[in-house]
Amino acid sequence: MESIEKEIKHLENLLRSKKLTEAQDYNESLIRKYPKTAYLYNFMGIILVQQKKIDDGIKYYLQGIKIQSNYYPLYDNLGTAYRIKENYTESELNYKKAISLDKNAVEPKNNLGNLYSIMNKHSESIECYKDAINIKPNFFASHYNLGIIYKNSGDFKKAKEHLKKSIDLNKNFYTAHRSLSELIKYKLSENHLNLLNNLYKDQEIGKKRKTELVFALGKANEDLGNYKKSFTYFKEANELRNNQIKFNINNEIKLFSSIKNIFNKKNISKLKKVSTSDVTPIFILGMPRSGTSLIEQIVSSHKEVYGGGELNAMDNLTKKNIIKGNDPYLIKNIENLDVKLLNKIAKNYIQTLKKISNSSEKVTDKLPINFKWIGLIKCIFPNSIIIHCIRNPKDTCFSIYKNYFVNTNLDFAYNLTDLCKYYKLYIDLMKHWKKIMPKSIIDVKYENIVNNPEKEIKKLIKSCKLNWDKNCLKFYNNKRYIKTASDTQVRRKIYKSSLDSWKNYKSDLESVFKTFF
Repeated sequence: MESIEKEIKHLENLLRSKKLTEAQDYNESLIRKYPKTAYLYNFMGIILVQQKKIDDGIKYYLQGIKIQSNYYPLYDNLGTAYRIKENYTESELNYKKAISLDKNAVEPKNNLGNLYSIMNKHSESIECYKDAINIKPNFFASHYNLGIIYKNSGDFKKAKEHLKKSIDLNKNFYTAHRSLSELIKYKLSENHLNLLNNLYKDQEIGKKRKTELVFALGKANEDLGNYKKSFTYFKEANELRNNQIKFNINNEIKLFSSIKNIFNKKNISKLKKVSTSDVTPIFILGMPRSGTSLIEQIVSSHKEVYGGGELNAMDNLTKKNIIKGNDPYLIKNIENLDVKLLNKIAKNYIQTLKKISNSSEKVTDKLPINFKWIGLIKCIFPNSIIIHCIRNPKDTCFSIYKNYFVNTNLDFAYNLTDLCKYYKLYIDLMKHWKKIMPKSIIDVKYENIVNNPEKEIKKLIKSCKLNWDKNCLKFYNNKRYIKTASDTQVRRKIYKSSLDSWKNYKSDLESVFKTFF
């Protein structure tokens, strides 16, 4: 017994040190030595899932269940693996099985709450987090998740309460610090600012964990009007983040070129025969931080429209079906885009919309980077509405630079030069779409909405082929859940302080911006 405990401790240390290959090899040797120990199969599943070998991980979890069918962590982790695969039915079943095996286990309750949040079952999600907290009041993860779901719903008082509680329980939970910073208008007397400053001085904090803390300090100092100091923090935060990712702008140049070559006017005319008559989707796209959340909040305030938020469905389906398997930056040749394949993409996408919206007639999808797939979208959904959000490029780029994103599609965000180059690629691709499909895209300028909201909002709703609904002018009263970096901003009435906001940082930004804009 003492031998296996030492061996398991060594295995856990390998995983903690992110030595995944070594951990996998060592775990395999332990399974050969102790083939009836369910814990080892569970641990192997965790190692494989962390390496994105989801199907292999699932096989080990299922093997472990055959050995010990009442070991709840196997079902809990199996639920997470199925959630990653977007098999939400199996994910829910396994989380519930884990809970039934140990009603005092908080992890599966918390994980089930996360699943329900993804599925837009928000009341069920809240109940799961509350159940976990009732069992274990100091379980900081559920306090954090509850804080985020209240933040997304616009209940900022409760959001602050639970985010602060998660920090009280774990002051080194830097994601909670960053999320809380988005809810606070900082003054020098703000207690959280003192805590951020003290944590920043801690030399023991690893660079990866420190990143979100520094983003929070950038935002806090912006609130205080300390723009020089704010930029210093934002620059440090972005450098830290950029060092954690693998981004090469040349790959994006290659992808954008491939998109234009395949989805040209001649090829799109060949693909028109695969189109569907479905009018459900309203795509809201453009660069991040260009007003997409505001436009969705306005449009989804209409009684006939369900706000779907940032849906990864189109992007995932596209990458899965039309990206060349051996090169993620090249599109398949037109000959490979047959009717059956494209109809499959259309069908799967509409199923996603129906599932999340309770079969609403109109559903918005405001994933900004869907601008890359406008050619495909118009081939399969010629009657869909495409709203292109445009904002001053300098405000857009700096607003992106000030934010921390978890979506890997936005890895271009953390270096100002790469960010500006990406913006130019986006502009060039939008010109391409407008040239070959001149009447397919509705341009909406953020500045026009801000300066003349009633006129522009009425024009927007008419462009969406919807009857007028006065609720669209009171979009700030819309209580839907918003899971983007703009979740606090779109709850407010139209404000003009964001116009030309980059100028507060002009001395630090102008040398880069003048090269591109």
